[in-house]
Amino acid sequence: MRLHLISPTHYLPDGSLHKTTRYWTSGTTLPYLKALTPPGHEVSFTDELMQELDVPRIEREADVVGLTAMGPQIRRAYDLADHFRARGKKVVLGGTWVTLTAEESLRHADAVVAGEAEYVWPQVLADLEAGRSAGIYRADRWHDLSNLPEIDYWSLPLLKPDAFRSSWLYRKYFFWPIMFSRGCPHPCEYCAVQTYYRRSYRTRPVDEFVAEIDRMRALGASRFLFLDDNPVAHPEKAKEMLRQLVPRRVQWVSQATVNVARDPELLDLVARSGARVLSIGFESLNEGSLASIGKSFNRPSRYAEDVAKLRARGIQVIALVMVGLDGDTPETFATTLRWLDENRVSFLKLFTPAPYPGTKFHADMLAAGRIRSDDWGRYDYGTPNVVPTGMTSDEMIDGFKAVYSGFYSVRSMLRRFVPPPRQNLLESLAMIVANVKVNGYLRRNPDAWGTIS
Repeated sequence: MRLHLISPTHYLPDGSLHKTTRYWTSGTTLPYLKALTPPGHEVSFTDELMQELDVPRIEREADVVGLTAMGPQIRRAYDLADHFRARGKKVVLGGTWVTLTAEESLRHADAVVAGEAEYVWPQVLADLEAGRSAGIYRADRWHDLSNLPEIDYWSLPLLKPDAFRSSWLYRKYFFWPIMFSRGCPHPCEYCAVQTYYRRSYRTRPVDEFVAEIDRMRALGASRFLFLDDNPVAHPEKAKEMLRQLVPRRVQWVSQATVNVARDPELLDLVARSGARVLSIGFESLNEGSLASIGKSFNRPSRYAEDVAKLRARGIQVIALVMVGLDGDTPETFATTLRWLDENRVSFLKLFTPAPYPGTKFHADMLAAGRIRSDDWGRYDYGTPNVVPTGMTSDEMIDGFKAVYSGFYSVRSMLRRFVPPPRQNLLESLAMIVANVKVNGYLRRNPDAWGTIS
């Protein structure tokens, strides 16, 4: 069969499609599914964020269309699925959101892959080729992450191979994606990841992970993005992996919990192995707000010390903060901005609470009658989808914008970056440039506060 795999973009509020001409990394789902596909099938794919979807060609040539989606992509995914099914194509849906809404998603598809694909993808294709479908395909066990198929790195959908080969600047700009672990063991009630993985957590065999790093290094890669939701959730496994990275002199960025700063040996290895930027889910400075979403382990009384330890090792901190949680008030915004400035956080991503279906947070908000919208396409970073308790929805959005405006102001940038940390000055410069670009972007697009990523 001929398969075409699609990672859809999402709709903007005016109904247009969100597009970009370049991106600093790439997803791996599409080339990975291609590598998982048994011989005898022809596979092509499109990431709609940066590429135009050739709908007429897909209508002519594809037997099966596969779509993967998470967050606000889901509305576009459903629309494309309905479009291609109406034209006689077999459609498969998968991904985080689809897994959490498997029955609803099946209304738009011939087959749904709920959960990981490794153990079910060949059967899905065999069934469709035979003219049948079991509907929802869900593996009966998690993959142990050993002997994963190798992808064609040059086919990464958001990579520009010619620019990588010819431009020193692009080689510094692009971070090659790689995965060490899947899942997260923490109980955060709003998180689709821990719901999807049922709080399981696994790591790849260290030798296989390092071998993949070496294969990419042979192509010229030296800067990597760990796609993991939390690569250090098993500290001893992480330490084993990081020790292998130290002599390879790579640079890497990732998400992590704040606990990365609270284990001295782990923090030392993280720094020496080449960590340059960590995105950390602080979520809130308020103990009560954290308790309301099952994240009391964060312990905000230690945040300032944690950030100082990371900065002392030359690691830039991206703060992920939620606004409008239970326990927040209109005064929370000024307190949050002051803390971000005082602790010289490098970059900020704000989020309004998004009650992703399947999570405990969604169930609680639904039971309380606090969900404002079922438009999945608006489950983005900055839409008031949940009615807050300590303020009005308008106050929440006004505060959201005020924190962003204050953080990315010239005054705040000077306060946070002058003088810069003594280590890894290139990353400090990159962060300054990123801050300036966000400042300019938000000046030109005053309603785009919820789109920073």
